[in-house]
Amino acid sequence: MPNIRSFDAPNGLGLNPTETGIDATLQAARRTSQFFNQKADALGQEGQVAASTLRVAGQVAVDYEDHREISAGAATGTALMAQKLSEWNATLKTADPNDPSVAQKFLTENLEPALEQWKSGFNTEKSQQYAEQFTDQLRRDMFHKTAADMSTMAGIAVQQNARTVVNNAASAVSTDPGSLDTTLKMLDHSLGAMADSSPTLDAETGAKVKSSVLQEAKENTVKAAIVSMIAKNPDTDLTAIEKKYGQYLKPGEMQMFQKAAQSQAKVNAYYDRQTQLAAKQQADLKVHTTATKIITDNVSIEPQTGAPIIKPQFFHDALELARQNPDAPSAAATARTMIDWGESQQNKERKVVDDPATVTALSNRLFDPDNPLTELDLMRAQTKGQLSDHTFQQLSRNVKELQNAPLKGPIYQDTMKAVHSALVLTGVGIPGKDDVGEKKYAQFVQSFLPQYLSKYRAGTLEPNALDLNNPDSMISKAMEPFKRTLTDRINDYVSTLGGPTATTTGGVTSRLYGGVPAPVSLGGIASLQRNPVTGEWRDEATGKIYNKDGSPK
Repeated sequence: MPNIRSFDAPNGLGLNPTETGIDATLQAARRTSQFFNQKADALGQEGQVAASTLRVAGQVAVDYEDHREISAGAATGTALMAQKLSEWNATLKTADPNDPSVAQKFLTENLEPALEQWKSGFNTEKSQQYAEQFTDQLRRDMFHKTAADMSTMAGIAVQQNARTVVNNAASAVSTDPGSLDTTLKMLDHSLGAMADSSPTLDAETGAKVKSSVLQEAKENTVKAAIVSMIAKNPDTDLTAIEKKYGQYLKPGEMQMFQKAAQSQAKVNAYYDRQTQLAAKQQADLKVHTTATKIITDNVSIEPQTGAPIIKPQFFHDALELARQNPDAPSAAATARTMIDWGESQQNKERKVVDDPATVTALSNRLFDPDNPLTELDLMRAQTKGQLSDHTFQQLSRNVKELQNAPLKGPIYQDTMKAVHSALVLTGVGIPGKDDVGEKKYAQFVQSFLPQYLSKYRAGTLEPNALDLNNPDSMISKAMEPFKRTLTDRINDYVSTLGGPTATTTGGVTSRLYGGVPAPVSLGGIASLQRNPVTGEWRDEATGKIYNKDGSPK
């Protein structure tokens, strides 16, 4: 068996058996304690990690809730702001701008409860802080806005009230320009106090209102006084006025007012004259209408003889016409014409023959827009013995029918002018007159007018009845019996100078114009006109001019 040698510790290590055992035990205990300490430390670190994890998780949840409430609150907060602005603007529309309690009442009774209710929806600390800051800011903004709006409204109110004051001041000086100085002092006092006493008008706005409104008020008042002075006397001396109140006037404005007043004075005078003239015209129209009624009511025609039958009331009514219309210039003359006519009809001793010139002149006025024919004109002519009973009655019927007839206006007037030109020779450049043509035109009118009106009333009038270019039209056919050849027209025209002066032989026409025969070389020209001053001849058909001897010019 092997030999195991024992080892004895030498005494030189300083150990004895007893101490060595104790030390070993102590070392083991230390090692055990360290293990547990290490274990304990290991377990402590694991707890800290767990706690930290819980803390992180909890903070994430809180941050999320903060974000959610703040995000939602931002949207609802801006909506609340928009709503309150709209409600304030609506309140402002009906608010008294001089009542300072309007804004405060809105802030305390409308805005504040809404802000408190909005803040109650926030639960986290950060979201509550956000809500508090938002409401503070909105509260400040609304305070400044309401104050500014009330000040603006107060400024507008002062300006509106100032306009009323200015209008009253202008009215006062217009009535009494001498009160201008007193009125200007009143404006200083009233408008200044109006701005200063406003409870909602801030100092800056008040100063602007006073400066601008007061200056404008004084300018308008001074101008109103000047205009009134000039209106009363357009030629008044404005030097002293301009020197005293020139600060309220623009350069040259005073002279402009005076010129305007002088022009206005002329216009006023013209207007007064026109008004008086219009009044007289209306009075004359009433006289004419009444006279027509008197004639219609009191005058009839005897069918057998055609003589007028006049009732006694005719003369009474004619006199009353003059008495009841003293402002009508024609009243007396109209009554005189009616009475003279009535007396002439009662005292007739001979048969009156028409005066052709009178008949023509009266017939031409049937379509005259400026001087239309009236029954009084016919009475006046018959009283003078210029119209027969037959012609008087015929023209009288035409006058009455034309009062309600369609033959009025430019179209009909132009048509009748064209008929007159076709039947009457005029404008030939030499002395003479176509009395025959005038008579035929008058006969045409008296013949055509009843036919035209009869068809018009019956509804059988042709569309082309007045077409002068259509030979088959009603007016063209009616003209045929009254037309004359060119030779006849010339003879009739120059006959007023001493007898016939145109003959036609073998197709060659020779004429005497004022006793001057046309040259033989021009004998075949049927449209000659001679200039009585130069002696030259003009062919109307070609426009050519010839010398006295007939040679071309």
